[in-house]
This record gives sequence, structure tokens and C-alpha cells, in this order.
Amino acid sequence: MVTTLNIPLIAYPTLTQTAKLLGVSTSTLSRRNDVAVELMGARDKRVPAAEVLRLAAIYRKRSINEIAYDLIEYAREHAPAYASAVEEEVERFFEQLPPPVLSARDFLADLKLAVPDEVYRQLERVYHESGSWPTSIVAVDRDEY
Repeated sequence: MVTTLNIPLIAYPTLTQTAKLLGVSTSTLSRRNDVAVELMGARDKRVPAAEVLRLAAIYRKRSINEIAYDLIEYAREHAPAYASAVEEEVERFFEQLPPPVLSARDFLADLKLAVPDEVYRQLERVYHESGSWPTSIVAVDRDEY
């Protein structure tokens, strides 16, 4: 989990606002045992930006990039002096994500769009014969064709 900077809680959305950002109900979030919230006053629960993004990756109702943008905009509206700190928190969250892994189907679909048909057929054959992308094959520059 990403640690937060020294950011006032007013820069973070409430649990209800977080639910709206994520496209889920407030009760869905409040029933979870693993949601990291910060209390602001007696009843106001605020959710740090990194936690909102973690939940966005779980629920996948909206693009995580859109939610990241909305979090920064929220901070700009509610705590403008700390918007850059929230943006840093968001950036650190993305930096700590593991690199995406493409399935074989997605890889081949992307490859088919990227190279001429003849080259695609050759690379597809090599890919299937090896069971994975061989390290000896370099990327093809489309501009050469």
C-alpha cells in the first residue's frame, strides 16, 4: 500500500464520495473490512487517494485513470494548496503497480494491428512454436514497410 503524504483530510473524498467515484454504493464500501479510512471529526470518514485507487482496481467499474483525475480535481476544489501533494500520491500509486501482463490472445491481437499481415503470420507461428515471446526477435518498425 502507498503511504500518504502529510495531507489534510479535507483534500480526500468522504466514504460516500468515494463510492460515487468508484460507481458502487456507499454500503458496499462500508461493509468491507479492508477499507483504510481516516476519521475527520466524530463521523466523517475520509479515504486517502491511494486507497481510492486500490479500490478502483478491485471494482473496475470506471477507468482507474479517470478516477485518478477526479481525485486530483477533488483536491483542487476542496484543498487547492494540497492538490499537488495529492497528485504526487496518485503518481506514486501508479509507480508501484506491477507492470501489466498481456494474455496471449491480447498480445497477438495487438501484434496483428501493429505489423503487416505477412510479418504477423511469421511472428504468430514463432510465438506459438515457442510458447512465449522469444527474446531473439526484435520489435518490427512499421515505418520500414
